[in-house]
Amino acid sequence: MDNSFINDVASIPLISRRDLVIIIIASSVSELLGLLLTTPVDPSFDLAHLLNSVNIVGMTFASGLFSFLTAGLLFSSRASRFYLQRKIDEVGVKRAYRIRVFHTLMITSFVTIIFTLNAFFLPVIFGIPSYSFLFFPSVLGASLIVSICLASIATALASITDDSRLCTIIGSASTIVIATIAGWSAEPLYWYYSLTRTLALLSPHNIVRSLAVQFSGYQFESTNDMVRYVGFIVSLEGLVVALLTLSSISIVLFFTGHRALSKNSTRWPILKGMIPKQESWDSSDSAEKLQEILHIRRRLRLQRSLTTMVVGVLLISMFVGASMYSTYLMNSTTIVHYTTPANRENIPVGSWVIFDVDVQPPYPGLFNQLFLECTIETLGNTSGTVSIYLGILEMNSAEFNLLEESIRFELVFGRLNQSSGTGFGLGETLDESYGSYVCVLKIISDAAPSETSYVEGYLQILQEAY
Repeated sequence: MDNSFINDVASIPLISRRDLVIIIIASSVSELLGLLLTTPVDPSFDLAHLLNSVNIVGMTFASGLFSFLTAGLLFSSRASRFYLQRKIDEVGVKRAYRIRVFHTLMITSFVTIIFTLNAFFLPVIFGIPSYSFLFFPSVLGASLIVSICLASIATALASITDDSRLCTIIGSASTIVIATIAGWSAEPLYWYYSLTRTLALLSPHNIVRSLAVQFSGYQFESTNDMVRYVGFIVSLEGLVVALLTLSSISIVLFFTGHRALSKNSTRWPILKGMIPKQESWDSSDSAEKLQEILHIRRRLRLQRSLTTMVVGVLLISMFVGASMYSTYLMNSTTIVHYTTPANRENIPVGSWVIFDVDVQPPYPGLFNQLFLECTIETLGNTSGTVSIYLGILEMNSAEFNLLEESIRFELVFGRLNQSSGTGFGLGETLDESYGSYVCVLKIISDAAPSETSYVEGYLQILQEAY
């Protein structure tokens, strides 16, 4: 059967007007999502302009809408199938696939440049002063590299599914789930940090952020500042591994997509609705051909179902694995240095309660926090108003005992408790520090307590990762 319908392939547009309009709308929606999902970085930070702009671009990668919809339309819309069929007749499947991948990369790269320009110009339009464009090359270079890798993956998925809507749904779901596992963005509060931030470079939106920081050459004052503003530790080694992994996936899927297109092109002329109707093969007068059509349709449905199932299983496995990893980290990095036996003990009034704590090194990629918690349940044999003083100091008990009383009080925090049943706690962020610390507590009553005065309560000293 001759699939050549016309001789002049150049007369067929590279992209139909309908597909172009959809791509423009999708790119606008993607950038709007990037703006809405981005958490602004403190403008006083030196790298704020870079992070704010690359976060916007990164969030468009996290949603995946533009990349996968563009690839889906360029490979699976009726007009694109028509173009590809003619191109295959002219130059063969292998070259036609490469040409269409090139078209996809050019469109996504162009739109990525627009995204990056908008990310830098929008703050100027809204009147934010002193907005630096020095970081523009870093953000643009990082964005183009990641967008090319993501578009390569998207073209393969578009060929495998041969359905623009299914490609968009599967692709966007994949990037969103992976971005959720890897962490959407950094928040300026320690307790918002994800314990699984060591998995950050699984997601393209974090790869582009890490790459932009590396391109800028900026040196953070501390690892803590790096995590505070970026959300995870940026290392050249980790970035190289992430880029090699992403590139390898793109290359493998490139050849997979080529084979899928070869199969797709053989059924387009047979199945109605795959290419413009007037160009379809009319097989209504042949029972044998009708059976062949049914067989082709079943294989196509099976191919799409298997693709959906495989991607779904992978995403669920990643989500479950990340959850188990987070639980493991939480359990393995939580160390109870002291806890009150039987949930209640007598805490002396008028004298210092001192605990030596040997803080263990933090888990790789995470930081340490040390908590001293005191909960007073009853005033015991003490009357009047009591004041509670808590402190976590980088020294040992011997060094603390050598201090004068006035200096001790200067080093700890004072809290006032006027009734029973009130809890007090103190947390100290130690970052990457570890070693000898001392947790101290002193309860004072204004009713001249005796040497045997006490309150009943609960004490706990915890070391946790953050």
